[in-house]
Amino acid sequence: MHKLRFPAALILALCLSGCAFVSLDLGGLFTEQPFEKRILEDKGPDEILVLELTGPISISNARDKFGSSQGTLERLEDILELAEKDASIKGVILKIDSPGGTVTASDLVYRRIRQYKAKHKLPVVACITQLGTSGAYMAALAADKIVALPTSCIGNVGVIMPGVSVAGLMDKLGIKNQTITTGKYKDTGNPLRDMTDDERKLMADSFLKDAYLDFLDKIRQSRPEITEEDFKIVGDGRVFNARYAKHLHVIDEVGYYETAREMVTQMANLTNPSVILYRRTAEAKGGFYSNP
Repeated sequence: MHKLRFPAALILALCLSGCAFVSLDLGGLFTEQPFEKRILEDKGPDEILVLELTGPISISNARDKFGSSQGTLERLEDILELAEKDASIKGVILKIDSPGGTVTASDLVYRRIRQYKAKHKLPVVACITQLGTSGAYMAALAADKIVALPTSCIGNVGVIMPGVSVAGLMDKLGIKNQTITTGKYKDTGNPLRDMTDDERKLMADSFLKDAYLDFLDKIRQSRPEITEEDFKIVGDGRVFNARYAKHLHVIDEVGYYETAREMVTQMANLTNPSVILYRRTAEAKGGFYSNP
């Protein structure tokens, strides 16, 4: 996301303007910049699209006062809308550098990538650069193959519901919890009191377990090479380095951008393709490893 900077002299002038009224037309100043097509490798007419999934995976909230409204899913949708119109795209490198995100957002990103891949019958190779954990690994499962840099972190399969209780602190301060509810489980997770064993079991069985089993199902569908013995390790939530991840069949290759590019090139039967990506005008101008 780009940052807006105002000249110090302008800010000072506005602050010292006294009783004078300054009328500024800011229309369009905070609107999202359009995406532009950038060429990473300019070769033949066929193209490989680098689809970037970086930072926490999220769905947008309401537009804030600076005009930023895009979450991961909305950004993905905007880029794929442009890609849908580009008949030159013959394959995709799904670049991933993300710690994961919410269950719903991760599932929707996974689903959207699979839809695009199926509709256009394109090979997709995920390339994990630094982080491909939790919901980001779920997104990687939408690809046909997964490559990870030797120094990357992968895995962390599972679902977490953070929670705290300040009941002990309240007791020390003489503060009483007077929450009123209309149902037995209405305030489950209320930080003003400790969660009961019954509530813990309810949340684990009714929400976390279902989401966790869905995650495991996605792995089984996308990574049939993973054995049941592997699954005992893969499913316990730990993080792997790339070489151990390959040993467990969590990824296909330990490599770099060039490895992923060559995979897509071969899978799509291309000869000397160009490589492109879409970023906003003010976003990073660097190559594959730079993040927007």
